[in-house]
Amino acid sequence: MVDTSSKPPFTGDSAAISRLVAEVRRGRVPSYAPSLSRANQALADLLIHDPGRLDPAAPDPVFATGPRPRAEEPVPFLPRERLLTRQEQRTATECFARALADGALTSGPAVAEFEDALADFLGLPHVVGTGSGTDALVIALQAVGVGHGDEVIMPANSFAATENAVWARGATPVLVDVDPDRHTLDPDLVEAAVGPRTRAILPVHLYGRLAEVRALARVARRHGLRVVEDACQAIGVTGVGRYTDAAVLSFNPYKNFGLTGKAGAVVTRDEEVAARARRFSYHGFDPKRKNVKEDGYGLNARMDNSTAAVGLGLLPRLTLNNYRRAYLAGRYLDDCAEVAAGGSVLLPESGPDHAWHLFGVRIPAGRAARDAVRDHMRSTGRVETDLYYPLLTHRQQTPLHRELFSRVTLPRTEHLHDTVLHLPLHNNLSLTEQDRVIEALHAAVRATLH
Repeated sequence: MVDTSSKPPFTGDSAAISRLVAEVRRGRVPSYAPSLSRANQALADLLIHDPGRLDPAAPDPVFATGPRPRAEEPVPFLPRERLLTRQEQRTATECFARALADGALTSGPAVAEFEDALADFLGLPHVVGTGSGTDALVIALQAVGVGHGDEVIMPANSFAATENAVWARGATPVLVDVDPDRHTLDPDLVEAAVGPRTRAILPVHLYGRLAEVRALARVARRHGLRVVEDACQAIGVTGVGRYTDAAVLSFNPYKNFGLTGKAGAVVTRDEEVAARARRFSYHGFDPKRKNVKEDGYGLNARMDNSTAAVGLGLLPRLTLNNYRRAYLAGRYLDDCAEVAAGGSVLLPESGPDHAWHLFGVRIPAGRAARDAVRDHMRSTGRVETDLYYPLLTHRQQTPLHRELFSRVTLPRTEHLHDTVLHLPLHNNLSLTEQDRVIEALHAAVRATLH
């Protein structure tokens, strides 16, 4: 038997991934102890048996380096047909087929097994699988006591699901500006916004970077508030769910760990929050006795067994895909450093608290300059980019939004929104494609900003 007691364990969270990327780039990967977490399986196997494949310069690396795209073909921002590799597609098909053959499509044992495996990876005791990330947000807010007439503090730069979950609880979003560097909720401004109806704080880990959850948790404790993290872009990030009442994940196909349909989860340290979430996700039923209510009402929002079965099949590659994203992000940071040196482009900060769901650069000269760079990359470089999110919450033009937010100004959030540009970054982005993105950005900056 090999003694692994002196070897460092591989946890697979973002801090461990960040260290691993640095080790691979230096060419000195230590001998890690085997990981027992199912989510680490593919990456742990490589660390033990073939760490050389983690280097993109290796003969058979884990990076997709398929045939070089023809010059006339665009580099897509997020190609739907490549969200899963061919092997992952086969795995998903086989897992679904087994659930179909068993007839266990909605209820079945895979849900609990998936929840347990995810809890093991996250290092948190309770995971409740849900039908979507939005369902998980609604359920988590209910589980911490948010209801009609309450207010929930949140940022404006998030997907509509964040605000919709607050509305769904009969509560009202209170929009607060972000930290100018992290682009997530500013704890000082949050504290200043607390009022008599404030019930909870809902930070968003924007683009996969951890919000300042420890500081927000301290604010919450001082005012008797609850904190629910929108971690839908941040699976695997160190610290998610550890300092707050609950965190919410999404397994939408476009996320870092995406399944074959909509799904999500509530993760928490709190046994009572987990119990309330489990009841509310399934009609208010006693989890052990279907059709017997413990709560007055609930949703039909449990994760399907067939979805969980697919999740179990794909889970072993979770941290391997997060490693790929972190390495690609590092290449962007290094190879775009020259174009950023003059200040015409701002790059995101590298750090151990990021899942790299999105890679956003900023053009500080403003919206017109940003749009000119984007247009040049598309028309001349044949590279697709995107803007997340095209409309901020307080700039939506519904009667409800105009009535509630017409006087809201969030200068930091608005400046970020007007200057950010997202470059392609997904699990199966090839190095050749990334090189074309980098070349297109350089050319666009030279042509439009100099």
